[in-house]
Amino acid sequence: MLRERSLFLQRLLFGADLTLIALAWVLAWIVRFEVLSPPGWIPIETYLGFLPFVLAVWGGVLLVSGLYRTRRAQRLTLVVYAVARAVVLGLVVSLGALFFYREFSFSRLHVLLFAGFASVFLVGLRLAIYTVLRRGRESGRNVRRVLIVGAGKAGQRLARAFRHYPWMGFEVIGFLDDREGAVEAEPPDPLYPESVERPTVLGPVDAIEEVLEARGSVDLVYAALPLAAANKIQIVAEACARHTAHLCLVPDLFGLDLLMNSRVSDVDGLPVIHLLDEAPFDFRQVIKRAADVAFSIAVLILLSPLLAAIALAVKGSSPGPVLYRQERMSLNGQTFDILKFRSMPVDAEAGTGAVWSTKGESRATPVGAFLRRTSLDELPQFWNVLRGDMSVVGPRPERPTLIEGFRQQIPGYMLRHKTKAGITGWAQVNGWRGDTSLTKRIEYDLFYIQNWSLWLDFKIVLLTVWKGFVHENAH
Repeated sequence: MLRERSLFLQRLLFGADLTLIALAWVLAWIVRFEVLSPPGWIPIETYLGFLPFVLAVWGGVLLVSGLYRTRRAQRLTLVVYAVARAVVLGLVVSLGALFFYREFSFSRLHVLLFAGFASVFLVGLRLAIYTVLRRGRESGRNVRRVLIVGAGKAGQRLARAFRHYPWMGFEVIGFLDDREGAVEAEPPDPLYPESVERPTVLGPVDAIEEVLEARGSVDLVYAALPLAAANKIQIVAEACARHTAHLCLVPDLFGLDLLMNSRVSDVDGLPVIHLLDEAPFDFRQVIKRAADVAFSIAVLILLSPLLAAIALAVKGSSPGPVLYRQERMSLNGQTFDILKFRSMPVDAEAGTGAVWSTKGESRATPVGAFLRRTSLDELPQFWNVLRGDMSVVGPRPERPTLIEGFRQQIPGYMLRHKTKAGITGWAQVNGWRGDTSLTKRIEYDLFYIQNWSLWLDFKIVLLTVWKGFVHENAH
């Protein structure tokens, strides 16, 4: 129910946002050409002709900007930040597209006014909606009373979500749990760090009939129980069937150590819970792939003189090919040949076999050692990105031979293959590269997969450029 209401409000909000974007576009023309300059300098019809294009661009930008994630609409600072990010991204995309249009030049002042009006309108709308809904709930209108069966981690997190979204109008009256007095407050989690309260347990699960009778105004019952408690779920279902309360099942899966991209789908009407899965395909991944291709083409073209110089240096450093091919593993365990500028003699691993590079090793040629220290040996991997083997951002791919040992030693190691491997990643920009803790590296890789967004990718690319390619752990 929470999700359905949230989606409905988000769609209404999206439609209202597009209306306000159109209003900001027209109002900016009025102020620019009717108020600040003589009327009729550029007719409004010219700007209105581009309005459908503007709405299409901004509609896509708003959808991928994270502006409709409900948790962002709670604090004013986060609302302003999310709107500002969407406006900046919208302007960049719009101006980039209009750069190729040569019929006439858009007024720079009009664009600035449009950005200002759009920002004020988008923030103002969210503040108005939040204020109206909050006041309505405080006055007792449209409040739905919720009973949660199960005071474990899932049940408490559910209650925190309802408290975190007060404008949704859900009031938790308490919990049912067989542990009763032994129930303790769960520690905060990243989504709701500020909401920690000892749960109010009204009685054991078997007392649900009495609770529903005594509190006849219960609208929703959430069964947040472990899958092993099927008999308790049956008791709850039978009790709700004798009353008017709706019943929702929230399986408590937090007892499982490893979850990745968990979600619910259906097969011919049968609900299917995905516990370990790759990220579902959506429009953001289309944007990510398009950005990968565009960025890789730009890098290969702009750095072509540098690439040619490195190729000549490698060729002169020792006999053998310029490029080094090595089997690596990427999305869903699929292997591919990664490309690097060769940094070692051709027979460097003839006696050792596949081993991890370590600090101070002497296998690399002088040119190869420099390329490794500066990470310039990785540049050919942009061709792997164009081929679709890799992404610009993602966990660094490893050799299948080494993975055989790693996956037995490190819990969750193979989960890093739930997304496409990358040239740079969250672990790398935080210093976990080269001969460093593999456990910490996996921890950062899994954080990236679980919290992936286009903005996080952009941040990682900026950090990679900002911190430079030279690193003490690069060897």
